[in-house]
Parts: sequence; structure tokens; C-alpha cells
Amino acid sequence: MKRVYNFIIIFIVTVSLFSIIIELAYRYQWMDFYRPEINGLNTKEILNSGKRKILVCGDSFAADPYSFVKSLRDSLEDYSVINGAVPGTGILQHHIFIGDRIQQYSPDIFIYQFYIGNDLFDITHPAKSENISNMRSFYWWLSDHMLSLAFLNYRFAGIRYQFYDDGGGSYKPKEKDVFSVGNYSKREKLNYLADPNLIENTLFLKNGREKDFAIFENKFSEITSRLPKETKKYLIIIPHQSQLSEVYFNRHTQLGSLSSIPYYQYHSGTLPLYIRLREFCGLHQITIIDPLEEFKKIDPEEELYYNNDPHLKSRGQQIIGGLIEKKIRFK
Repeated sequence: MKRVYNFIIIFIVTVSLFSIIIELAYRYQWMDFYRPEINGLNTKEILNSGKRKILVCGDSFAADPYSFVKSLRDSLEDYSVINGAVPGTGILQHHIFIGDRIQQYSPDIFIYQFYIGNDLFDITHPAKSENISNMRSFYWWLSDHMLSLAFLNYRFAGIRYQFYDDGGGSYKPKEKDVFSVGNYSKREKLNYLADPNLIENTLFLKNGREKDFAIFENKFSEITSRLPKETKKYLIIIPHQSQLSEVYFNRHTQLGSLSSIPYYQYHSGTLPLYIRLREFCGLHQITIIDPLEEFKKIDPEEELYYNNDPHLKSRGQQIIGGLIEKKIRFK
């Protein structure tokens, strides 16, 4: 019994020390944890170019090889557009690693991509939700405090997705052309299961999301403070699909989203989240790029978003790229 007891103590101490070291290494970026992403999304010519530089920071919307970043590269040939986005990341991770990118590339233009669907959700996950498993609750709670855990999960997911998940394998929701609850992205349905009012809470900054927004403001302010004074700053707000029309709103209701407010009827200028973002950007000389009204004008048959995945198709990405280009050229 004594040997077993000693083994347990040694094991716990070892795991704890290892976890602390990994967390410190990640938080202080003792190494470039996202080097594969920066090298995978940019050629050596782009990274080492002598042209004026645009640095993009965001999540999977920007990290897509055919995202608005590609549109900018095609249209702004006098700039070197560096894609510093990383799938599955948000402001908590960006605050940790983007400072090194800023120092390395000293961008003339900085573009930050914000997604309505999960950028506040990922700051504080609904770990206390009764609708999710105890294992999921524990993981979310722990990963909100131990950011390296989410990074490790992201790395392991890259391996797992090769066989079966949202990102690849035999389950590929982006390739399903006809909307169905069964074919839709599992991650989106899980988020709704944990917080059915996710989108409403985000748009109206309710039920704890106002605190998450305050964290976002604080972290984003620290990021922009690291930029050279002459750097022009832009914030692109990616709408959630359900903001576009009643059709999309009802689709997400079928997926598990709940709302007491038909927020698809709201213009962005009347939504608390957008109002706060505009106030923040006004104080920090950041230009907002808001494609919501442009998206709403377009015929739904153009399908700006995938039918079974929350991400933008090429047409939606091109519209965003065009809006950004106009702002850069004519400001």
C-alpha cells in the first residue's frame, strides 16, 4: 500500500509540474507554438518581402487558404499580406502570440477578424450547463484557465480530424449541399446545446457576455498598444449566418439555437455588441469593416455560407476582401 501511495503522489506531482511548465511555456511563448500555421499560410517570399506589410490576425475564417486574405493578396500587389490567423483561436490566444508577430513584421496595416458566432463564447465557455457531459464541462472549465490545454487539444485534433470529425475524414459538412440537422457541423450543435441563447446573448451582451466583452476590450487594447504608432488598424466583424434572414434564423433554430428576439431584423447599428465595438474602435483609431448589410442585400441563392457549416464560402470571403481593399485604398 505504501508503494502504491508513493507512486500516486509521485505521479500527481510529476503531472502537475509538467502542466505548469507547459502552461508557462505557452503563455510566455518560450518557442513559436504556431510556427506551422505562419509557415503554412505564407510563402517565404511573402514573409521576407521588402514591401509594405499587412498583418492579419483571426481564426479559421481568416486561416482558410481561400479567405479574404487571398483576395487582398490578389488586389493589393504593392503590399505583402501576412496571414497570422490560427484556426480555433480567439482573443485569449491572440493576446499571447500576436505580439511576437507584430515585433517581427512591424506591419503598416493590422487587420483583426472578429466572429460573432464564438469569439465571446470562447472566452468563457458555459461549463456549468446541464446539457453537456461532465467530461466536456470539466474540459471547458479547465481550458478557460489553462490555455495550453486548448492548444494541445488543437494539435491533437489536427491528427484526429484526418480520420473522423468536422475537419476531415469521412465526415465533411462543407461538402453537403443540402441543409440538414444531421449533416450540420457537430461543433455548432454542441455550442447550442451548451448555450441555446448563444447568439442572442452575444449580440445583446447578456447573461455574462458583457463581462466577456470587457475582457475582449482589455486584451485587444493591449494588442493594439504593441503596434507602431503609424500602423493603420482595422477590425472586420464576421456576421453569424442567422443574422442574415428569417430562413437562416429558422435553420439555426432547428439546430438548437433559441432566441426571444428576431435579431435578423436588426441593423448592426442597433445591436449592443456592434455599438460597443464602434465605441471602442472610435477611441483607439480603429476602422470597422461591417459586411452585415452588404450580406443581407445579396440573394440567398448565392449562398455566402456553407449549408452545413458556419464558415463563409468563397463568394462571402471575396465580398469581405473587397470591402477591406476599398477601405485601405481610399482612407
